[in-house]
Amino acid sequence: MLSRLTLCICFAFLASNLLAQRARPERLPSAESAISSTGPVKSMDQLDSTTQINIGDHLSFRIVEDEEQPVSLVVNDAGQVEIPYLGKLQAAHRTPKELAFDAKRALESGFYKKATVLISLDRRTTESPGVIYLSGEVNRQGPLDIPPNERLTVSTAILRAGGFSEFANRRKVRVIRKTPQGEKIYVVDVKQILEKARGDLDLPLTAGDKILVPARMISW
Repeated sequence: MLSRLTLCICFAFLASNLLAQRARPERLPSAESAISSTGPVKSMDQLDSTTQINIGDHLSFRIVEDEEQPVSLVVNDAGQVEIPYLGKLQAAHRTPKELAFDAKRALESGFYKKATVLISLDRRTTESPGVIYLSGEVNRQGPLDIPPNERLTVSTAILRAGGFSEFANRRKVRVIRKTPQGEKIYVVDVKQILEKARGDLDLPLTAGDKILVPARMISW
């Protein structure tokens, strides 16, 4: 029979082993294995739906069914990209996901029974996409560069031009834009945008736009 001292030593040894096993940290998967498990984007639903494409950006384009390497596309000064098999599509001010679905619809209308189009932003441009012009009742009239990789709107442009002058008509700010169909005029209520947070009324600007802030009628 084991002596009482021997039994105590055995129990102490077993207890220390049990405590050590409980204290041992659980092994977690490494960062590399976590990244590799996600893999590359294979579904159009996973594409970027928030970042807007700008003039000068470099995009990666691939049709999954072709099983070929991605093609590099550059957004030209007109805001378009040359899509294989299709020709030019408007890309500026759209997200990679929106552009991919535009290309998918066009490809499936005549070239493919099914086209899984993957488009991603490879490299952002560091150059301004162009200039807009401000005149009328603003504190600083003249040209204003559109910042690269930024969505410049009417209200933001006016604020960067020092804001409205004292007699500005903030409700009827006009934006004059040249289009292939001719000149188009938008009327923007900047007073509502700034005072009532109506961002949905704030018009995004493109290169060459002219902002004219008229004077309000003054009754004596």
